[in-house]
Order: sequence, then C-alpha cells, then structure tokens
Amino acid sequence: MPNIIRPNNFVLIGLIGLALNLTGCLYYGHYGIRSNPPPAPSIDSDYFHAGTSPVPPRLLSNRKRDGSTIQKLRFQTHTAFLYLPDLVQTAPAVVLLPITQGDYYTKQMAHFLSENGIIALRFQSHGHLLTTKNSQDALTEFEALLKEDVMDVLAGVDWLSSQPSVDHERIGLVGISMGAVIGSVVAGVDSRVRAGVFILGGGDLSGILFSSKEPNIVSIRKRIEEEEDLTREELIAETGRRLRNVDPLTYADRLDPNRVLMINAYFDHVIKRRYGTALWETAGEPPMVMLPTGHYSASLFFNYAQKRMLAHFQKVFGLEKK
Repeated sequence: MPNIIRPNNFVLIGLIGLALNLTGCLYYGHYGIRSNPPPAPSIDSDYFHAGTSPVPPRLLSNRKRDGSTIQKLRFQTHTAFLYLPDLVQTAPAVVLLPITQGDYYTKQMAHFLSENGIIALRFQSHGHLLTTKNSQDALTEFEALLKEDVMDVLAGVDWLSSQPSVDHERIGLVGISMGAVIGSVVAGVDSRVRAGVFILGGGDLSGILFSSKEPNIVSIRKRIEEEEDLTREELIAETGRRLRNVDPLTYADRLDPNRVLMINAYFDHVIKRRYGTALWETAGEPPMVMLPTGHYSASLFFNYAQKRMLAHFQKVFGLEKK
C-alpha cells in the first residue's frame, strides 16, 4: 500500500475538495496516456554539462527587509532573489522554483524559510515555456527551454555551494507545478541537492502533454500535432523520446526517498494523478501528501503545505528542536 499522508480532518476537507472539483476535473478511471521512454542507457550524461562552465550571477540590488538581506541576482537567463537571514553565520539553503506564471507562493515560502533560519534562493517566473505554442518547431523549442531552465538552476546550486554562508552539505529544493518538474530533474541530476519537496509535479512529459486539460498546455500540444506528420500513437512515442533528457522520470530513480516529500492533488487535471504517481513510484515511494483538491484549488492548502515543507527540511537537515 502507498505510504500516503493525508491532512487531518480528511473527510471534511474531502467534501470541500469534492465540491470545488465537480466542474470537470473529478475523474476516477484510467488517466490518459503514459508513454514508454527508451531504456536508461540512452541518457546523455553530458546533456546538461557539455561545453558549459558555471557563470556566477550578477548582483542587481541589495536591501534589508524583515530581518533578512535580500539580493537580486541575474543568472544566464533567469532572475533570482537570495534571502539571507540576519544573525546567521552558516545555514542550510533551499532553492525555490515557481509555477509557470506567478511568484506569489514562492515569495511567501522564501520569507517563511528565512524567518526560520534557512537561506532561500528564489528563481523568478517568466512564462517563457508558453511561447512554444506559437513556435515553428514547438517540440524542439519546448525541450530547449526546459533544458535552459534546468541549467540555470544547476548554476544556482553551483553558486550556492560556493557561498561561505551556505552549509554545502544541506542544500534543498522546492518546486511548484512546472517548478516541481524542473526541480525533480535538477535533484536527480545534481547530488548536491540533499532534500526536495515537489508540489503538484509529476513525471512522463509526453503523457502530461497529451492528457492535460490546462489551456496553455493544450495549445502547445495542438501546435506539436500540427507540425508533426505522425499518428497520435507515433507522436506520443516521438515526444517521449525527444523529451527524455528533460523528463523527471529519467532521473527519479536517483532520488533518495528518505529525503523527498511529494505534495499532489487527487483531482488534478493539469498534471494528472497518474503522472504524480509515476514519479512517486520511480522515486522509491517517498512520503506523499495527497490533497483532496484540483491543481488550482490546492492553493487552499498553501499554509499547510508550507508547514510540511519546513518540517521536511528540518527533519532531513537535523534542524528539529530537541
């Protein structure tokens, strides 16, 4: 049986979640299509590293706020914010990766972590993945942009590891939605990421693309279908092959399930439950919180998820109060 953790008062909360999800994302049967990726030996070990060397970020601003120093940084293609708690000599650090469009939740988490003595490096969202719905080669561009995101986050981990204020043995990562997709790849690729919290994420990018009801993903899927002269089955297989190097499932078996926490939504129609479960199984069945909501209504449990996130890092990093 899966080791699934549910919030307290699950029945009452479940009724609320059911009411919120009777608009079409409630589904109990077979969840779309799951592609069959090529075997592990086809992974390109230099995919994220060949011909590159880490470039340190450029400092754009430096200010004080609420007991922290906040630095605005510019990496190769992303802007990020570093939150340094005052009165801390050396501390664990957590990288925060946002949803595709919006920074509200990761901003809150960054301040919350800093208030609890943990350094936070928050990457800013810019929605560039959505440009692929107007691309002349959507599948190629989608892969390239995902690779770009992963490489910038890897550069962030590399830079954090060089900072004297960071405990290099205690670096973690949090990702929400697409941030969880990117983050689970990063955590699988880079062993310096010692703990991860993946919220509303999943694996099998081909399956996600060809089953999601999210309008932007549907637009990207339609663009890919227009450009490729393949049957649907052939296109699903080809998409799985082309996206293998940026797919969380490719690297999930490298994750330590004792250092991972997953938070997913039972009625998710953006990244359907099947694909969250696929990542969970491949990652060795780490602890999972299954919220009785959809993808967007999961925001009702933000404070709960934030507390679980902090408790996870405190446990893995040995920060629990004696």
